[in-house]
Amino acid sequence: MSAAPAGEASAALPEVAPLGRTGGWRRPLLLALTAGLVAFLCVTAVFGQLPNMQQRNIAVTLVLLIGLISFPAHAGERDRVPWYDWAMALVLIVAAVNLHLKFWDIMMDPMAAIATRDLVLGLVVAAITVEVSRRAVGSSFAVLVLLAVLYTLYGNLIPGRFAHTGLTWQFLAENVYFSTSGLWGPLTDSFVSLISLFVIFGALMMNTGVGSAMMDAAKLAAGRYTGGAAKIAVLSSAMVGTITGSSVTNVAMTGQFTIPLMKRLGYKPSVAGAIEATASSGGQITPPLMGAGLFLMADFLNVGVTDIMLAALIPAFLFYVGVLASVHFDSAKDGVGGVPADEMPDPARLRDPRVVIPLLLPFVVLIGMIAQGWPVSWAVLAASAAIALSHLLTARSLDDLANNTRELVNALIETGPGLVTLGALIAAASVLVGLIDLTGVGVKFTEVILGLSDGSLIVTLLLSAAVMLLLGMGMPTTAAYVLSTAVIVVALQRVGLSPLQAHLFAFYVATLSALTPPVCAAVFVAAGIAGAPWPETAYHTVRLAIIKYLLPFLFALHPALLMEGSAAMVLVTLIVAVIGTVLMSASLSGYLVAPMSPLARMALFVAAALILAPEPISSVVGLALGGALVWLLRRRA
Repeated sequence: MSAAPAGEASAALPEVAPLGRTGGWRRPLLLALTAGLVAFLCVTAVFGQLPNMQQRNIAVTLVLLIGLISFPAHAGERDRVPWYDWAMALVLIVAAVNLHLKFWDIMMDPMAAIATRDLVLGLVVAAITVEVSRRAVGSSFAVLVLLAVLYTLYGNLIPGRFAHTGLTWQFLAENVYFSTSGLWGPLTDSFVSLISLFVIFGALMMNTGVGSAMMDAAKLAAGRYTGGAAKIAVLSSAMVGTITGSSVTNVAMTGQFTIPLMKRLGYKPSVAGAIEATASSGGQITPPLMGAGLFLMADFLNVGVTDIMLAALIPAFLFYVGVLASVHFDSAKDGVGGVPADEMPDPARLRDPRVVIPLLLPFVVLIGMIAQGWPVSWAVLAASAAIALSHLLTARSLDDLANNTRELVNALIETGPGLVTLGALIAAASVLVGLIDLTGVGVKFTEVILGLSDGSLIVTLLLSAAVMLLLGMGMPTTAAYVLSTAVIVVALQRVGLSPLQAHLFAFYVATLSALTPPVCAAVFVAAGIAGAPWPETAYHTVRLAIIKYLLPFLFALHPALLMEGSAAMVLVTLIVAVIGTVLMSASLSGYLVAPMSPLARMALFVAAALILAPEPISSVVGLALGGALVWLLRRRA
């Protein structure tokens, strides 16, 4: 098979992995800004926040200042900060001071306190926010926000169901900048209050050697078995991905090791890239962290994060069962064995206290404090402090101490781009959600979906998934999920889903945006590393990730998979789902206990589909058919 050049496969990479400018004289400036932002977030998390708009204004302004310096408008300016970036930085500072000083006047008498120049300044700040989000995560979401602004202003010119009366720019500016339903809305509050603290936690973990220890743990756990390299990719991506919260970042980090290893041991380049892309998408759905989506969902539903963690356990388990089964059957069919012994890490490394303590202590502190009922913000701050202290205290010499201190400073620097990526995205998403609420377009989408489905649950699920895959194309998961909450969640609840089911359905579909062609950022990055054509890599990704496409429908139709119902019902549903998932993976791989003919694969696929169907009688028929097929295949093996 001829592989496409890496450049062809990664042609879209600037869209998802912007080039930063953090070196030279910018480093101390970024360090100062990031240190100030981290200190502000941590101090206010412990001692109490400022009034809502003042708190969010300071945090978002610092995020945007870091973003303007770190992320160039285009690749040609990565070595300098042009005059217009400094001009935007000055506007941000002036606007932040203006809003902070006028806050109480605005609260008491907004009509008298807000002048036309304030409205113009607010719109400029909103535009800068969208521009920084474009630089950090790509243009697709920024274009959507721009379309929403145009729709808000000129919706009266649109004929038909989606028309509205149209709004003035002054009214738009007031809602976007001088209220808590736009830029300073609940999404921004979630970022400032909690999500940002987890970004700090993740940066500390990844820059103090925890990520390397996780990779070694995955090698020791799975490397010696059939398809060991692929299973290492799955396990390491699961552990690293739950910290990074990004499929694309996960591929870029773990794929540099796992993809060349898989290729060297016999996997086709496109399959190696597909395995890494699929595995890397699992971190966002894996408790306990699940990226930013966990905290946004808790905020939307007004429930504790532990409730969502528990509900997400079984779907995450089924995802890994499906992916591990797929890579096992693929590896067995192609005769790919384990990783050679001389490439395995020394098990003694994971018994070294300098490795074990920083690896385990943060999670023990985090999960333990949350389970004891401490505020989540305090728990993550304590876990972050545990990382920093354990990293310093495990030094065995002054040289070690100096090196570990440098790594903590580097972690602080690396926190900046992470805060910008999520902060600018969530602030821009706040603007978008505010405009959707302002125009009522979300309600109109709900009416259209329910009208087309005629109230059918299955049809509503299919239509909702199709709408979100289309609208979320090329977007980061967080942005796609936020958009879905405004567009499809109400429709899902109208046809009988609980709020938790509806939000998890929307979130799972949002995570598919990184895998689903034609705009599949995680696949582009994986294909680039593998040196494989991205369309072929995307085909294998969808095949390997089939369970992830099915899971939203499964827990929508089987609430027991979200631990809703009796313990017996949950256990029975889980066992049946595991059997169906494994047989589905085998049918798509073409191997179970031996290679299968096309007819056997088709029959096994039908059996798996029946097992996973919502009606008990279908599951019974599927289990009988699947059992008979397994018996026949074993006899012929």
